[in-house]
Amino acid sequence: MGGEKTLEDLTHPDLEKLAKKLGKEPWEIARAAVAVMIKPTQSDLELFLAKRAEADDDPWSGDVAFPGGKKTPQDVDLVATVVREVMEETGIDLRGVKPLGFMEPLYSMVRKDLAVQPVIYVLDNYPRVRLNYELTRFFWVGLEELRKGRSEASVKGWEGPVFMVQGEVVWGLTYRMLEKLLSLLEED
Repeated sequence: MGGEKTLEDLTHPDLEKLAKKLGKEPWEIARAAVAVMIKPTQSDLELFLAKRAEADDDPWSGDVAFPGGKKTPQDVDLVATVVREVMEETGIDLRGVKPLGFMEPLYSMVRKDLAVQPVIYVLDNYPRVRLNYELTRFFWVGLEELRKGRSEASVKGWEGPVFMVQGEVVWGLTYRMLEKLLSLLEED
């Protein structure tokens, strides 16, 4: 995946723009974190998404999401949380990959007191993925495909805006994180 990146290493103009708009540290209110892994291509930026397994005790059962989870007492900070969770869920090792930055945390609609910190990573290549029992599939989606996939849908009794991509509905917290990311890239 490569070593640590600095702003000078980023050749994609959208990444340079994004890096300037992200926080340098996690927000203190966040109690969970997800990895927004970005892989630049010649014409776009691709994002890693995974589909959660169906489980009765999981409020996000079957949803498309970024890998991540709640901070434990053993995690020294939210970066440690996201590195641990990504390794457990996907086998992707983010140790030694410096985050590009931190988006403002968003609160879960399912657990309204849970602020989730998106941690942005830029990857040099497509990493090898080994999904654990919590996930059933993964895919990379380009920003252009996301934009074209804007739609409306009814999901789990909720109706509203979603992304329809690669046969999946992206909604809720992940949808809101993606919309925030797109808005950061589109604003001057």
